[in-house]
Amino acid sequence: MTSRFRKFLLIFIIVWLLAGNFASAAVFTGLVPCGPGHTDYPVCTVCHLFMLISNIVDFITRTLMPPLAGLLFMAGGIMIIAAGASEKNYQTGKTIIINTAIGVFIVLAAWAIVHTLITTIGVTQVGDFVPGKWYQVNCSLK
Repeated sequence: MTSRFRKFLLIFIIVWLLAGNFASAAVFTGLVPCGPGHTDYPVCTVCHLFMLISNIVDFITRTLMPPLAGLLFMAGGIMIIAAGASEKNYQTGKTIIINTAIGVFIVLAAWAIVHTLITTIGVTQVGDFVPGKWYQVNCSLK
């Protein structure tokens, strides 16, 4: 790759990542749902641990994975296009695309399998736990 193309690619990737982070920052309220600075839940309980785990899974699957996968697909495609006569760069780009697709499939398939198992085998409702919305943990103020 030429130096000019690398600079353009680096600037494009930085702008793309920053624009995505600023857009999602308005919605993102934080991973830790309790503790100092939180008016709704000032004291942490066991329920908040599960809420934290739910927030981490949600952050990975909805906020982190899509732009990262897009970036890797783009990098692999650019490597394939810019490979020219270099078989090594072509194979590297192809490997990046295949591994990214496998990773996205594993993340989404794991979520779908857990969702299917909980909704089909799970109980109807126990307290605040609703099997159809197992991925949303709500802690009540009691």
